[in-house]
Amino acid sequence: MDLPTSRGLTKYEYCHLKVVRRNQVELSLKVSLFQLPIRNLTTRLQCFQRRDGYRPFMYNILFDFCKLMASRNYDLSFERFIFDAIRKQSNFNQTCPWTENHMTVEKFALDFRKISMPVPAGTYRLDFTFYAYGIARTLTQVFFEKIE
Repeated sequence: MDLPTSRGLTKYEYCHLKVVRRNQVELSLKVSLFQLPIRNLTTRLQCFQRRDGYRPFMYNILFDFCKLMASRNYDLSFERFIFDAIRKQSNFNQTCPWTENHMTVEKFALDFRKISMPVPAGTYRLDFTFYAYGIARTLTQVFFEKIE
């Protein structure tokens, strides 16, 4: 969702979910960026688990998105794990300054068989808040369920 602070900077062009087969859904989304280049891009990645509403679950990380995308030797971490999973289906393969007029993720499907981290069964939400120059500009929420 575009945040009130994003006026004139971002616009969600589309966000689609497509059922590929039983228990597998693909995510495609495109966010247009209107004020380029972006030289300072920070991301907050939060994980929530559903228990009488969505409650914080393990991760609430603020990191330098530019540094993560620029470094192949970035420390092994939750943010590295998430963005490495998304990278192949996105245009998140460049460094800052960000000069493309959009951020896209195309046909991304989360495959728990390829995840080496222990994730208990349950319903989850990942919040990706992107900050440009220290101001929250856009929030993307991804909901998923892990079934044993």
